[in-house]
Amino acid sequence: MAREFERAAALFGERTQGRFDHMGVVEFARLRFPGVVAEVGAGTGNFLALFAPVARRLVAIDLTPAMLRQARSRHPGMAAIAGHGARLPLRSRSMDLVCTAQVLHHVPHPVPFVREMRRTARADGRVLVVDQAAPERFEEAVAMNELERLRDPSHAASRPPSALRVVLRAAGLEIEDERIVSGTQRFSNWMWPGEHPEERIDAVRGFIAARGSETGMGFERDGDDWVFERRRIMLLARRA
Repeated sequence: MAREFERAAALFGERTQGRFDHMGVVEFARLRFPGVVAEVGAGTGNFLALFAPVARRLVAIDLTPAMLRQARSRHPGMAAIAGHGARLPLRSRSMDLVCTAQVLHHVPHPVPFVREMRRTARADGRVLVVDQAAPERFEEAVAMNELERLRDPSHAASRPPSALRVVLRAAGLEIEDERIVSGTQRFSNWMWPGEHPEERIDAVRGFIAARGSETGMGFERDGDDWVFERRRIMLLARRA
């Protein structure tokens, strides 16, 4: 995972800029000002920066030095720390909000990862998980994950909402709120030349043409491009 994101850090930050802006994550998180917010797997800091108006400190934690350099450059007031999600470099019960966005599908064993987030949240703090949601239908979820791994070898598993609820509860959290956000995405904005090798782009195009209908993602051809549905889930939780 670190190698994949180290290679693509600069273009990744540009391509994903603004992708969370329409989701209302700040209001959903119910953070009281002035709070301290940490993001695990913060990447270039685009998600964490949304909390700047309601936080006195933003802490970006990521495995990848190149991603953290982008975060520092784009958001100079953000603290950027290299660290692993399974062993966060944070004191227990020190954060008002601990969040992660578009990371869990890279994590093969998510319960210890989320449990570590719980450890660092204050007694009255919250944990916010945002991730892409797989279909509940098993066969569609399998096909979606096959496509995602072809696109990005660091992909572990996109999980349906029911499975993500189980993950949070197994990590010792009680879910307070949940929201599914759906939107339309274009293939041309999903895979950029330079960020993704050309042979990988061609392989994904071939998969979509042959089996895109099996993924539950609603692929439709639009000229030389493809349009599809992207579903993300937001889960807000506190200590059980």
